Amino acid sequence: MPLFVFLFFFYFTPINAQEFIPSIIILEEVHISENSQPLNPQDFMKIVKEDTTFYKAFKHLRFYPHSYSSNLDILDKKGRVKANIYREGKHISHKGNAWILNDTLSQFGKIYKRNGEYRYYTAEAFDIVFFPKDTFSVSLKINKTESRGRNQDKNVRDAKTIGFTVGSSDTDQKKGSLSSKLAIFDTTMQKYYDYIIGQEIYNGVDCYTFTCQLKDSLSRKDVKQTLVKKITSYFDKTNFNVLYRDYFFEYKNLFIKLDMKISVSMQYVNGIHVPVEINYHGFWDLPFFKAERVNFRLFLFNYKV
Repeated sequence: MPLFVFLFFFYFTPINAQEFIPSIIILEEVHISENSQPLNPQDFMKIVKEDTTFYKAFKHLRFYPHSYSSNLDILDKKGRVKANIYREGKHISHKGNAWILNDTLSQFGKIYKRNGEYRYYTAEAFDIVFFPKDTFSVSLKINKTESRGRNQDKNVRDAKTIGFTVGSSDTDQKKGSLSSKLAIFDTTMQKYYDYIIGQEIYNGVDCYTFTCQLKDSLSRKDVKQTLVKKITSYFDKTNFNVLYRDYFFEYKNLFIKLDMKISVSMQYVNGIHVPVEINYHGFWDLPFFKAERVNFRLFLFNYKV
């Protein structure tokens, strides 16, 4: 199954040894501190790269009961919806186990093959991630070795790594040199990016912002060398929890085409940090697979914390 289908089933992994602190642009009037102690830009970058709060919020999603509604559209070449899956239901969690209960499930279009398997890898991926068929174990423990379990597909492990750790290239599969292009902090990639620290109010919460984006001065040839076009994260100033993150991936060569935009919004429920909205708009075309265009939106609410 293609790696990039799973792009936002995220995980966390250590910083690579060859990564160094890049030059940083700090917007005016931004004063960085932690526990009332001033932080320099290098300290802030270390927090960005070692963050586990984004991953922990997804642990909360699986651990705490909640309700959900989701809509997945499969599009044709002209952007018209040719198949759809809509769900409403409950994520139930009890004594270390969780399961999904669909109250509403509707669909149209050719979603399944005759043998009952999905026609579309992206749709199957979202089912595996958010709507597993069987009961599964849940825990709030963060374990670095968890993503290396023998029962996990390499694609799932890779995509966890990509999503939860900004700038990591520590993947199991090194397909077409794309892995190295994910390492946005690597010294070989820093020439393509600006790293910007700012501040914004997000849903009433005062946040630091961190943006990694392509330099305006890049030539068209240089732009083609990159996979990550932009990543933005909002960090709660009081505790550095990630409250929002979006990704923009785009790449094209003779064999691979992809264009993906992903965003994740977080909120606090009784002091617990949880995802409340996830959006995916993606196209990919890889060798030996039919191209897929999919829009997916997931709302998570009524958490029982």
